[in-house]
Amino acid sequence: MLIRNLLLAMATLASNGVWAAQLHFVTEEFPPFSYSRGATASGAFPEIVEATCALLQWRCTIEVLPWRRALQQAEEGVVDGIFTVIQSPARQAAFFITPMLVSSGYDFYTQRSSNFQYTQSSDLSGRQVGVYGPSGTSFVLQKSVRRTPNVVIKLVTNNQRLLLMLNAGRFGEEGVVVLNHDVAKHLIEHEYLYAVRQAGYLTSIEYGIGFSRKKVSSAQFQAFNRGLGTLRNNGQLATILQRYGLQPAN
Repeated sequence: MLIRNLLLAMATLASNGVWAAQLHFVTEEFPPFSYSRGATASGAFPEIVEATCALLQWRCTIEVLPWRRALQQAEEGVVDGIFTVIQSPARQAAFFITPMLVSSGYDFYTQRSSNFQYTQSSDLSGRQVGVYGPSGTSFVLQKSVRRTPNVVIKLVTNNQRLLLMLNAGRFGEEGVVVLNHDVAKHLIEHEYLYAVRQAGYLTSIEYGIGFSRKKVSSAQFQAFNRGLGTLRNNGQLATILQRYGLQPAN
């Protein structure tokens, strides 16, 4: 019944002239959520997008770019969609955002030789904190320390470089960084960064897919959402996330 209703909705969209012949998505190096494998976009979110587009019979392409360039293209309507995105005022102003698909979190990391353990924002007073940004992670960090004095936030261009710098002692013996714990787990295992350790929990976070308000119609966005709903109901979404060790959003 769900498939039949979806096909009827698709036919209605086609007859109304809002059929999307092709959508162009951009993303970043953010494993296991998204990453490049040669010229191909891989990871949980590319699989979700590809499965949804296949269900809708849309032709969709996914390009992996540096985050700042990807975000600029999506905000300006050069491309149709972008992932991963969080629910923030800036993102909501620029994008239609799907229901959240993945639940994750931000943690603190430090060198194993450090005795730092985060329990509250005042623990960061007088410290330099590295974070990938500008990004959703840096937005959350800046919000969490806005009332904590003497916190110096250092923005780094990507998560891999951030952890490599920490592992090499580039932030000093007491250096601290913040990043997504699923990304950290992936990078520590694949880059053998065993000189770093988890040093406290900051907050939970959820991710979805954004569609440019300048490029994508509300009807196209709603059609994509219905496709996502079908993937959720038939268990395909959970299967994809499980394959990458990720948790579905509530």
